[in-house]
Amino acid sequence: MYLADERAEAKLYRQLANRRKGEEREILLELADAEGRHEEHWLALLGDRAGRPRRTDLRTTLLVLFARLFGSVFVLALAQRAEARSPYEDDKDATSAMAADEAIHEEVIRGLAERGRNRLSGTFRAAVFGANDGLVSNLSLVLGVTAAGIPTGAVLATGVAGLLAGALSMGAGEYVSVHSQRELLEASTPSPDADRALKHLDVGANELALVYRARGMSKRAAAAHASEVLGAPKGSLASGVKTESHEAIGTGFGAAASSFCFF
Repeated sequence: MYLADERAEAKLYRQLANRRKGEEREILLELADAEGRHEEHWLALLGDRAGRPRRTDLRTTLLVLFARLFGSVFVLALAQRAEARSPYEDDKDATSAMAADEAIHEEVIRGLAERGRNRLSGTFRAAVFGANDGLVSNLSLVLGVTAAGIPTGAVLATGVAGLLAGALSMGAGEYVSVHSQRELLEASTPSPDADRALKHLDVGANELALVYRARGMSKRAAAAHASEVLGAPKGSLASGVKTESHEAIGTGFGAAASSFCFF
């Protein structure tokens, strides 16, 4: 059963990797390789008795199917729970390294799922606001004109006009809001061009400490951190700076489309 599970999990991570690119794709492929090493352990242990692997459980089979169809944050969350249920720690035939791998895999999947949720949060927020405003404003508008006793055709025309006007207003508002917020964050992000000046700074004066004091550090903490950055082979002004992720905000077009459609 373990052999079948390892093969299924490796397939799951490869399916997810096919829908990702860049660093996330590399991470998922490395997870698949790790599951492949576990598979080799069970094959070596079973030897000639390995035969054809048993069918994996229904939960893992469905995860692989969902990964192929959707590749969503939902699948990553379920994969995280699957890694947390690993029985290797209590199995005498599994090595301690394999048990440790599964524990680390859970944290890796947790990190990937968090990044996915961050990307989804901006669009989801816009969808919630759009649906809420759509229900309240449209219902209020239709009830108001109906109470006035106007013909049914006029009520319908008023409702449709209000629907389109509200959806366009919500979409435009979300686009401007998200786009402005991203511009503010980009303006607050340390410039990479300033890093070139680090090697020319007067170490004794240590004006770099002023940068960190301006960002909220105490005088002593700023001086200590500046000395650490100047002493590092590849020091950076961005070191020790916590910035809000653009992923959690979403994109202007994504938020606008979500708000428009749900309204």
